[in-house]
Amino acid sequence: MGRLNDQIAGNRTATLVIGPRRQAVAKLAAEKMEAPFPVLADPGRQAYRAYGFTKSLWVIQKSGWILLDKEGIVRYTCRSRNPQNSFDETELLKVLEEQGAARGEP
Repeated sequence: MGRLNDQIAGNRTATLVIGPRRQAVAKLAAEKMEAPFPVLADPGRQAYRAYGFTKSLWVIQKSGWILLDKEGIVRYTCRSRNPQNSFDETELLKVLEEQGAARGEP
């Protein structure tokens, strides 16, 4: 995701990653990804629940990504049953392009 940061920012969008663990784990993840964006922790899973992400079989945290506009309105949600495969960069770039077109941008 880090390598897409320039393309994401070019679409007037910012990246923010929220993980379900402690801040120390989020910091390690940010370092490992060499993330040029914030990586935050949500150990109580309040953000996860607020956006409809749940656990399956009571132990596996479902993941995905959400596109919010600058007013905080959810414009797109992708939920995945497989936490190891929750991000599809082709899908993200397509959604960003569609959102730009909806705003009348080239």
